[in-house]
Amino acid sequence: MIKNPPLIKKIVEEMGGTFEEVVPERGCYYIHVKGKVFMITRKFRIAKNFISVAGATAYKDLTYTLLKRQSLPTPTTVFFFRKNFKPADIKNKLLDMQFPIIIKDSAGSNSQGIFPYIKNLKEAQSIINKEILNFRSLIAQEMIFGKEYRILILDDKVIGALEMIPPRVFGDGKSTIAQLIAEKQKHTHRKTPIDPALKIILQEQGFSLDSVLAANEIVSIKKSSSLAEGGETRDVTELVNKKIVAICAQASDAIGDYLAGIDIICEDISKNPTTQTFGILEINGKPDIYIHYNPTFGKSRNVIKDIINFILKLSTTQKSALSKK
Repeated sequence: MIKNPPLIKKIVEEMGGTFEEVVPERGCYYIHVKGKVFMITRKFRIAKNFISVAGATAYKDLTYTLLKRQSLPTPTTVFFFRKNFKPADIKNKLLDMQFPIIIKDSAGSNSQGIFPYIKNLKEAQSIINKEILNFRSLIAQEMIFGKEYRILILDDKVIGALEMIPPRVFGDGKSTIAQLIAEKQKHTHRKTPIDPALKIILQEQGFSLDSVLAANEIVSIKKSSSLAEGGETRDVTELVNKKIVAICAQASDAIGDYLAGIDIICEDISKNPTTQTFGILEINGKPDIYIHYNPTFGKSRNVIKDIINFILKLSTTQKSALSKK
């Protein structure tokens, strides 16, 4: 019996269309037919309001592919899949990438399965050869630098935006950084590892674990945001540049979702993205909502109310359209 993809390809071609492999390892394909283009994943999933890709944001490799297809700004990324992995692929795929890079579990979340600040090919080969045994797939991505933001977009509007501030400690004039971290970790869900990566972060700021910070002096202990490790948030909803809103709306369209949490890096959320470092890192199809209610700094946003009102409006619109048929 013919499996789904070959059979779908056959029928599409009989209809005068084309069947395009996008990420074969994920079973993702584009169908081009009668002037329309849409994606499937081995089987069709047809929602009542539109044809969508189930789990388009579940895998970072697929998200990246969808973003690049729409020419949206996102760091150069390559994929590694355990089932067809060859060590020689590492050098071939990373040959044209600019270091430092970050390696991630393609299906990872909550800051798990992340290996940042990889400085050269040798280090990348060591990590990928080891971690491909622990994860079914990995991505390697060029790192871009700036402030990290989470944009919660609903349809084409930003209903919440947060600056994601990496975990940090504040000096008291007497405690070492190691002591400040230990005190901070009494109140965090997850502990920040005391490892070489942390020591490098401190060295870059001119400190060590034994340094004593002056009162109110601030030192970052992680470069990426992690609320579980004591990261903070700042509401910036009213500051988001209109062109950044437009890019986020287009990214949401690319994954087929009305609601999306979009992680971006830029220098200033209020400025034109074309005049600064700017890139989309990830898209969350099931974004955290609670983080918009109690930011560390700034205004709380009642995003659940916005979402429910949108669902009601959408439902009314659909019923109205059906009643006219």
